[in-house]
Amino acid sequence: MKKILLLFVSFVMLGCAKKEVKIPTLAEKGIHEVQNNSLVWLFFEVQNNDTIALVNRKNTISTTHWIYNIDKRLPLKTIIPSIITLKYKHANSMHSEKGMHDYFSYSDTISKKLSFLEFDGVNYKTDSLLSKNFIKKNSADYINYNNINLIFNKNSIWIDEVKTEKYHFKDALISLIELSSDGKEPMLHLNFNQNLLYQDYLFYRTMIHAIDVKNILINQNEFIFNENKV
Repeated sequence: MKKILLLFVSFVMLGCAKKEVKIPTLAEKGIHEVQNNSLVWLFFEVQNNDTIALVNRKNTISTTHWIYNIDKRLPLKTIIPSIITLKYKHANSMHSEKGMHDYFSYSDTISKKLSFLEFDGVNYKTDSLLSKNFIKKNSADYINYNNINLIFNKNSIWIDEVKTEKYHFKDALISLIELSSDGKEPMLHLNFNQNLLYQDYLFYRTMIHAIDVKNILINQNEFIFNENKV
C-alpha cells in the first residue's frame, strides 16, 4: 500500500517536467492520512490568454482512494467538468471497488500537515440552476427541513437573502441556524459562482464541513452557476 507523506507544503513538483501545483493553504483541520491512494493532478496553465486546467491521472488505480491535487489559482469553471468526469471513472470503472473515496488535498496551517477533504458524495449541478429554485421544484423532498441557501460569489456571500462578509460568514451562519431552526433539522444548500477560485471554494467547503452544530445536514447537490444565466 502507498502512504502519502504528510508534509506542510505550498506547492508540489511533479517529476522531471517540473510542473507546479500550488495547493490551497487553509486554517482548517482535515484528514491527515489516506492509505492506499492514487494521485490526480490538475495544473494551472495559460493558453491564448485563457486559464485552463491540465489533468494528469496516468498512474491512478481504480481500486485505491483518489487524492486530487488541484492548483488553487484555477477557477471552478475550468476544473468542475474534469472533476465530474474523473469521479465517474473512479466509481464506474470495471475495476472500481466499494469504499474507495475521492479527496481534495490542501495545506493545513494549524497542524502544518497535508490534509484531505472527502467529496465523493458530492453531485455537481452545472446547469446554472440555483438551489432555491431546485427546492421549489422538489418541495416535497425538503418540506421537513430548515433549508438555508448559501451563495458564494467572488466578492460577496449571501446567506439566504442576507449579504455577509467572508471572514464573518461562519459566525453569521451559526447564529442563523440557531435562531431559525424551529424544531427542524437545518440543511445547507451550497451555490458557487463558476468564476470562484479553487482556493476560495475549498476555504468555504472546509469551513462548512467543520461547523459544530448538532444535526446539521449538507445537501450533496452543489450548484455551480453562471451569474449571467441566473
